[in-house]
Amino acid sequence: MEKKSKTFVRGLMPRQRPKIKVLSNSNVEELAGVTTAATAVSEHVEYDDQVEEAHVLPTVFAHGETDRFRPHWKMTHWENVAVGDFVKIMNNESFPADILICSTSEEENVAFIETKNLDGETNLKSRNAVPNLTHIRSAADCASEHNKFRIECDRPDVNMYKLNAAVKVGKEAFPVDMQMALLRGTVLRNTEWVIGVVMYTGQDTRIVMNSGVTPSKRSKVERQMNPQVYVLLAS
Repeated sequence: MEKKSKTFVRGLMPRQRPKIKVLSNSNVEELAGVTTAATAVSEHVEYDDQVEEAHVLPTVFAHGETDRFRPHWKMTHWENVAVGDFVKIMNNESFPADILICSTSEEENVAFIETKNLDGETNLKSRNAVPNLTHIRSAADCASEHNKFRIECDRPDVNMYKLNAAVKVGKEAFPVDMQMALLRGTVLRNTEWVIGVVMYTGQDTRIVMNSGVTPSKRSKVERQMNPQVYVLLAS
């Protein structure tokens, strides 16, 4: 939930004010319905070429008082993904954060993922969408005020197979488990797209919390012998 820190490369670069690009009404009509990169409202910022990208629903849909843009998806870097953002992941793409599934391209709202980066298993596993959020299937549905809901979950945990959370729609609450979540580090397979809500990002994701420094395999005797050999060679 904290504000992201600057990267080393961005810290060395001179700070620039974001430039807003305004399009005419004719160009806006051409961009309507686009679900990939949106250039209606964008910030001109330099990034590294090797940073991963994801489809994120922009938080700004309108410009001025009269011109209105339709809700659309745009490409953004993983470091810009925040908790509560709607993201759309396409087939064979990695998940940028721990995500709660709203809907998928399959008829039964099932998504198939590859988890070999987490547990080493190459067989595909299935994940299901939250039954009460399956009607959210487009950018317009994500931005609609009639589809408001709230996610209540525990603090970030290292357990890869347990999730205590609930989705509140109005006054009703519906339980959520790990079968309805997509963890960072997994890859979407055999599914055209998945729309979900970001629950944990950055250092709060399960894969980052379980990663640590690789322990040394050198024995204690070997570590003691090396300095002694250097002393004998120097003398």
